[in-house]
Amino acid sequence: MKNILHLALGLLLSVSALQAHSDAFKPAFVDTLVDPYLTIQKGLAGDDLEAAQSGAAAFLKAMKHAPHEGGAHEEAMDLSKPAKTISGTEDIKVARTAFLDLSRQMTSLVQHVGTTVDTPLYTAFCPMAFDNKGGQWIQSDKKVSNPYYGSMMLRCGSIKEKIAGSEGHSDHSGHGKMPMKKDDHSGHSH
Repeated sequence: MKNILHLALGLLLSVSALQAHSDAFKPAFVDTLVDPYLTIQKGLAGDDLEAAQSGAAAFLKAMKHAPHEGGAHEEAMDLSKPAKTISGTEDIKVARTAFLDLSRQMTSLVQHVGTTVDTPLYTAFCPMAFDNKGGQWIQSDKKVSNPYYGSMMLRCGSIKEKIAGSEGHSDHSGHGKMPMKKDDHSGHSH
């Protein structure tokens, strides 16, 4: 019964992550969120709450330009809420939990809306994070930098796929995910 519940929860989370995004969100807007998001990721991976908070503040500043017509308002609020938590907490564990939610939102946004920049973006996953429930995030290179454990287990996890950016050619549609080859993964699986 427990396995069925875990499977059902996993499917529910997968379906919610595949939500269609409001047409009001454009790749150029998503671009404004990528650098602040990566600042948060790098700050948490480096056990630097202040850097993560700085990234969260920049993320919230960019969110002031988010579209709010139609269904976009609720999506904008969903993106802002974890960033507000990160910027306002003094507990890195709280920031890391909020970053998990922000990462789900950003992964879905990048995958479905896209970006216009050529910076490669990869999803990474640590199966041990959050009491072995696992946690995914986005980073800009193939060397795992785990934001959920920081220096305790910096390289725990693996790169799953490239979701944006270019290495020699450009796909600005947001729908041209390029799965990585199995032998192209980096980091350690724990």
